[in-house]
Amino acid sequence: MFERFSKDARDTVRDAVALVSDRGEDKVAPEHLLLALAAQEESAAARILHEHGITTALLESGGAEAGPAGLTEEEIDALEAVGVDTDDVFRRMRESFGPDALRPDPAARRPRKRGRLGGAFDADAKKILELSLREAIALKHRGIDTGHILLALLRHGLSAPMATALTGQGLTYDGVRERIRAAEDDAA
Repeated sequence: MFERFSKDARDTVRDAVALVSDRGEDKVAPEHLLLALAAQEESAAARILHEHGITTALLESGGAEAGPAGLTEEEIDALEAVGVDTDDVFRRMRESFGPDALRPDPAARRPRKRGRLGGAFDADAKKILELSLREAIALKHRGIDTGHILLALLRHGLSAPMATALTGQGLTYDGVRERIRAAEDDAA
């Protein structure tokens, strides 16, 4: 089946495997496929995601924008509700550790597991890849592209934080399906 994948779709799968490996996780899940799609620049799915304002940062935060120290407004409100003066805590952190103390370190990652290339897919990720083929067939497309993977993700469903981020930005299965169909018709 992999031979039917476009270059961008193969890159998506490879990027998802690399993401799992970099994070030291065991298996590729649907969320990794979606993050790989959002990280791309020029694929069909990436254009659709970016037009809806969907980025990897938004997906990883579950749709909530992170504030100081990576905390959401809800988390800051919860701390304040139990008597924590967050403004004072953040001020003291900046004084003690410098002005960048509250910014997340992009280089900080979980340790990479050695001796493993990754590549194991969980049952849901395998189902997404199978559904991407079914989406391509249903649209009468010869190959599988990133748009088909995105359709399969929307059809199968995602974990709550990422699903919330997608629906919060107005991304729907029917809307994406129409975009994919129109793009293919324009290319023909």
